[in-house]
Amino acid sequence: MLAQLFEHARPLVEALFAQVNDGVTVQGPDFLLCFANPAAARLLGANSPEELLGRRGVPLLECFQVLDASGKPMSSDVLPGRQVLAGQRGTERVLRFRHSRTGQEQWCRLSAAPVRDAQGKVVYAVNVFQDVTEMVRTQERLSLLAEASELLSASLDLDSTLTATARLLVPRLGDWCAVDLADDASAARRVAVIHADPAKLELARKMSERYPDSAQSIGTIAHVMKTGQPHLTSHITDEMFVATAQDAEHLQLLRELSLRSIIVVPLKARERTLGTLTVATAESSRHLRTEELRLVEELARRVGLAVDNARLYAEAKRAQARHEVALEAGRMGAWEWDIPAGRVTWAPTLERIHGIPEGSFGGTFQDYQSDMHPEDRQQVLASIQHVVAQREPEHHIQYRIILPDGQVRWVEAHGRLTLDEQGQPSRLTGVCTDITQRLALEEDARRLVREQAARAEAERARQHTTELLESLRKTQAELAQRAQELARSNADLEQFAYVASHDLQEPLRMVASYVQLLSRRYKGKLDADADEFIRYAVDGATRMQALINDLLAYSRVGTRGKELVPVPLEKSLERALSHLRLTLQESGAELKVEPLPWVMGDETQLVQLLQNLVGNAIKFRGEHSPRIRVSTTREADTVTVAVEDNGIGIEPQYYERIFAIFQRLHAKEEYPGTGIGLSICKKIVERHGGRIWVESTPGQGSTFRFTLTAAEPQPA
Repeated sequence: MLAQLFEHARPLVEALFAQVNDGVTVQGPDFLLCFANPAAARLLGANSPEELLGRRGVPLLECFQVLDASGKPMSSDVLPGRQVLAGQRGTERVLRFRHSRTGQEQWCRLSAAPVRDAQGKVVYAVNVFQDVTEMVRTQERLSLLAEASELLSASLDLDSTLTATARLLVPRLGDWCAVDLADDASAARRVAVIHADPAKLELARKMSERYPDSAQSIGTIAHVMKTGQPHLTSHITDEMFVATAQDAEHLQLLRELSLRSIIVVPLKARERTLGTLTVATAESSRHLRTEELRLVEELARRVGLAVDNARLYAEAKRAQARHEVALEAGRMGAWEWDIPAGRVTWAPTLERIHGIPEGSFGGTFQDYQSDMHPEDRQQVLASIQHVVAQREPEHHIQYRIILPDGQVRWVEAHGRLTLDEQGQPSRLTGVCTDITQRLALEEDARRLVREQAARAEAERARQHTTELLESLRKTQAELAQRAQELARSNADLEQFAYVASHDLQEPLRMVASYVQLLSRRYKGKLDADADEFIRYAVDGATRMQALINDLLAYSRVGTRGKELVPVPLEKSLERALSHLRLTLQESGAELKVEPLPWVMGDETQLVQLLQNLVGNAIKFRGEHSPRIRVSTTREADTVTVAVEDNGIGIEPQYYERIFAIFQRLHAKEEYPGTGIGLSICKKIVERHGGRIWVESTPGQGSTFRFTLTAAEPQPA
């Protein structure tokens, strides 16, 4: 009867609750829904109210898991509608629901009221539920951030504080939470990792040891650390595990961890990334979304500030400790000058630096300058006056002080000027350091640098010298080998020239004898051509004999030379001139010989040398009678012999050519000869260890000079 009444009133009920924002359902004793308004369909994820009607059980139980505030599943008996249908008083509750398919969570405030029949029996339960997800999440966020802020500000013990903060998020936001901090020694150092199940922690530790890059691959910790940008993966699939796994065992461990969703955000402070905060879900099957990302980012901002503050505090403590140690170790003494009062205060360390008993400093500005070195006092006072007058923030100067025992020390003063509220100089505060030893060490260091540079330069010079000596040794070895080969070649050539010249003499003498016999016997008896031919033959044979004799003389310079001994050069010249007596008389030559010294030489070859040079001076004369001068100069152990003439002279381009064998500058009809004479002269001079050259002016004469080694006169 009541059911019929309800059906009769349904149009009115539907119209009444159609515009209500809260969800309204009517539930019968068999838990079937016989009514649902559009708001209920929307909140329960249905397309229309009709989809909810006639289904066994409450749609909330079919589509959602009922959870408590900590995320643990609850019995459906706590639902107000069930309590009402069971005859109990329905208790209004705020419950947490997780969608079984999507994992999305929402909070609802539920209440239920009974509908009774005439006998007072409950035949329907009217359920009213309101979506309070945003309100609860806002409260949760505020509560979480408040608790985290309290934790982060309560202690500067960084590791324990971060661990406690990570514990706040499990299980309120996720099943896992980890904090990694940037470390100089590695990419990241894991400070905290939290999970409700210790077995899962052991599993994560095992995977971290075997596959150290695994977490970074799944959660992109390295990428977030590098870029400073947050990362969110709402749905982690098995395909992601397969793509990330390094081997089959790794894949098995990833599947056992069964991560479903992950957030990694950077911990930042002063535009630097200090680490990462990671939140992940697994067993709860929750899927983290943008709302959770924003919450974790805000929490990370506060954690980053806490990390930075803790580090700054630690650095400040270390700096303070270093400062205190440095003041004592560096013999630094603090001082302060109260400018308006004219009072100077010294710390005990500064009194010890100045060599006075502790507590004996007078405290006046005159006392302060009393032990300054007279040469430095004016400079120090001028610096202080400039700082005060110009309101300069810093005072820095080095100067000398004279201790009571007469010892002179160097000190360095650093000060900072403080202004009062009116901008007038109030105090000059700073430290004074004994830098005597430091300056001495710096000078020693500079000296050491100079010495090291000198040693390095010496080492480079030594290495260079060694390389040069090695190169010289190789060059000498090559030269020695080439000299040996050249000597052997020269010996072969000289032997060949000697043998060839000697062997050519006999047939040439025979040819010359018979040609001369023909000339004497048949001259004038044959025709003119025959006489001319015979004359050509005689002339050719004669020149051939002269050429062979000169070639033989050239070869004998090296093969028939005697040991070099002290020789009177004047005697060698006399012998040479005796060979040229007839030529000198016929040419009417004027010869001037200056005193000649003793030299080291082969007398026979020296005679030949001088004979060739004087002979050339006679031969290559001009229109005037020859004038020849033989003289010497001496420098140290070297004697330079000069043979000067007034002959035809030589063009400069021929200075080198005339010493080559068989080189002639004139036709044999003009000046007879074989062209070997000067070559023999050059070879003789070089055998004596000297050199020969010519200086000439064409048409005015030539001067041939050669060098020999001087010798001491020998007793007769």
